[in-house]
Amino acid sequence: MKIINFCKALILLAVFFVSVGFAESSKVLIVNSDNTVYRYEKIATEFKKVLQQNGYQWVEFNLDRHANAEEELKQLIQQENPAFIYSIGTKAYSLAHIHAHSRKLLFSAVINWRRLDIGEGTYGVANELSSAQEISLLRYFFPTIKKIGLLYNDKFSREYVETIKKDALSLGIDIIAQTVNDQQDIDEALNELLPKIDMFWIISDPIVLSSKESVQQIFQSAQQQNKPVYAYSDVFIEHGAVLAISADIATIGRQSANLAMMMDKVPAGTVQAPAGSTITLNKCALDALQLKFNQDALDSVNKIVGCDKND
Repeated sequence: MKIINFCKALILLAVFFVSVGFAESSKVLIVNSDNTVYRYEKIATEFKKVLQQNGYQWVEFNLDRHANAEEELKQLIQQENPAFIYSIGTKAYSLAHIHAHSRKLLFSAVINWRRLDIGEGTYGVANELSSAQEISLLRYFFPTIKKIGLLYNDKFSREYVETIKKDALSLGIDIIAQTVNDQQDIDEALNELLPKIDMFWIISDPIVLSSKESVQQIFQSAQQQNKPVYAYSDVFIEHGAVLAISADIATIGRQSANLAMMMDKVPAGTVQAPAGSTITLNKCALDALQLKFNQDALDSVNKIVGCDKND
């Protein structure tokens, strides 16, 4: 009888240690560049909801709350030994990548992820929709547009712009791209570029969008030359962009969590395009420019902005 009880005790201990081992192996470290930024906070919230539903544990580290963030993050990684690290934002990924060692990395909300140092154990959800998606939607909304121009910095956005050119060419659209080295180059570049194009495309380049003044400069120049502006985020609608197609924030968080749970089933280095999008149409800007667009495309629009700010 004592032997039987002893065996039962061993079985219970084995189950306990297996369960503890599972909990440890499923622990996630969430590194957030700045949790006070609504976009980052929303992504983190949706990510954690999915983790909770699937029995994962997590530890959070918000860089904005730590004076010596890099050293403290290094210590936390050693202490918690997470199965993988989820980074929200470029700064979070850059620091996590340094100290992750052999751990898997997952990222989202990173501007132009192609310029990152990405290893085989890195996965991600891109910040922008694929250029093929965006160009297809642009062609759908504005079938008469033939030449689209954009500014970019070669260091940060060369790979992305090459992809845009390739995808646009397959749809019969010519991309005229001009490089800028710093904010001082923007005015001259716009004066040279705008007369050649039918529409200007704002991409998420950190040099082109280095300040509010740069953004204002783009829209003022475009307005003066009667050129419509398309943007990757609806924050530019208030500046006068005619159309914005942005990735849905909440969906990015949920998609990142689902990708995390599929890491062993998808190829190493997988970076997915955002699964959800939000389309905002600026009817006021369209009317001012007298720009023709496909009326059938209105069914695809999530939000239409009129000249009345209350619309």
